[in-house]
Parts: sequence; structure tokens; C-alpha cells
Amino acid sequence: MKTSTLLAALAVSFAASGAAMAQEASYDYPQPAATQKTRAEVVAELQQARAAGQVLVSEADYNREAPFVAQRSRAEVRAETLAAIASGELRELNRESNAFAPLQRHTPATTVVAAK
Repeated sequence: MKTSTLLAALAVSFAASGAAMAQEASYDYPQPAATQKTRAEVVAELQQARAAGQVLVSEADYNREAPFVAQRSRAEVRAETLAAIASGELRELNRESNAFAPLQRHTPATTVVAAK
């Protein structure tokens, strides 16, 4: 009984899926292009774009940005780096983040003298 019910259900599902996939094959032929500009106008626009540097030749030209201009001199950056090394700031920035050792602050030690 169960086998015949299962076979009937499979037969109904196959019949329904076959009907759902059936569709008419059609092809839309390409339509002729309707032009609004003459060839001379298009060539003139291309020459203007080339002169203005707006023609994209490859993918590398697509998102071209302005060249980098430094805001600070090499000497200023070098001085800041040496100051960070001297103060210990660079060591703190480059230490391992999951280290179990507590942060070591580089502050001058104060000497406490007991009064008599």
C-alpha cells in the first residue's frame, strides 16, 4: 500500500514539473539602430575627449586619482619617529596585544625620602 502511494506521488510530481518547464521557444531578432548623430559629430566628440584626457583606454584609467603630494618633509617624519623611539611609544605600539605582561610606562622614577 505504501509503495503504490509513493509511486503515485512521484508520478504526479514528475508530470507537474514537466508541465512547468514547458515553454515556447522564441527569438527576438536584433532591431536596426536608430542614430541621432552623424559620423562627423561622433568623431569630433572623440577628439575633444582625447584632448581633455577623458578617454579611458584600459581598466587602469578608470579610477585614476591625483598623484600623492607629501604634507610633511622627510626630516619631520624622521624626527617624530626618533622621538617615539626615545619615549617608548613605538615599543608600546608594536608589542603583542595578547601579552600577559602589564604595560610598562616609561616615566622617571621618583625617590621618596622618609622624614626623621
